Amino acid sequence: MFGILNLRKPSGPTSRDCVNSIQRLLRPEKVGHAGTLDPLASGVLLVLVGQAVRLTDAVHTLPKEYIGTFQLGVTSESTDCETPLIPIESAPVLDRDAIVNQLPSFLGTIDQSPPKYSAVWIDGTRAHELARSGKEFEMPSRQVLIESLEVTAFEYPYFELKMTCGTGTYVRSLGRDIARKLGSDAVMTKLVRTAIGPFRLEDSCEVDSLASREDIEASLAPARTGVNHWPQAFPSDESILHFEQGKQVNESELNMASEFEGNFAAAIDSAGRLRALIKRVAKYSWRADKCFLIKDE
Repeated sequence: MFGILNLRKPSGPTSRDCVNSIQRLLRPEKVGHAGTLDPLASGVLLVLVGQAVRLTDAVHTLPKEYIGTFQLGVTSESTDCETPLIPIESAPVLDRDAIVNQLPSFLGTIDQSPPKYSAVWIDGTRAHELARSGKEFEMPSRQVLIESLEVTAFEYPYFELKMTCGTGTYVRSLGRDIARKLGSDAVMTKLVRTAIGPFRLEDSCEVDSLASREDIEASLAPARTGVNHWPQAFPSDESILHFEQGKQVNESELNMASEFEGNFAAAIDSAGRLRALIKRVAKYSWRADKCFLIKDE
């Protein structure tokens, strides 16, 4: 089995809980996931099956789409409803236009500090573990990419944001920072991930609908779908064999776009299956970075 399962995570269980429910049905197949969702959050969770677990890093680079709901005028240690909400004294009563007018300054590559209740590593320990133990620490900021951002609902004290962003973005922090620029604060009360790259929420599978190995296999998207955003190469069967043997292959044998100047690509066989992730090792020479062995039936 070799593919990607577009799973619809419900609010409540952890991402790991959902993956474990799939893994129990697929043992001894390897199973992993790309893009953790907090227990509060729901939506698209990509479960990588079989050799597709080796695509985790590539799938992580896919853009993600979210709809988040926020409550203004309050704060919390976790920046969501996991910890008690604390009212902000004298918080201004904001309107929709105030939020909308702030959005342009949050587009593009921005600096963002993740919440203390997050999975970020701090000196070898997860930040949320430090926070729950009552330890004081600083969260380092980092750059994240916000590709699109819009207000889709507003009724004070609640507002809703729809966004497309890059990996590593914390939606909780985005709502918080917008509110803070307006002299208030905000916590996230709901989060739905509506897409990861081409994987849409409306096409996802409910966890409870997958009761057997056959159900999962029928729902798998081809592994190639996870790297369709990569440049594509279409080598011959002989060149694929050379990749599997660790040999270099000349670019002229890869049937790539003549103007391609990048250093990484996905190698697709004549049946349309992903066979390798390849990298440039010289001006016109390529070698496999990862190969995916497929047994023809």
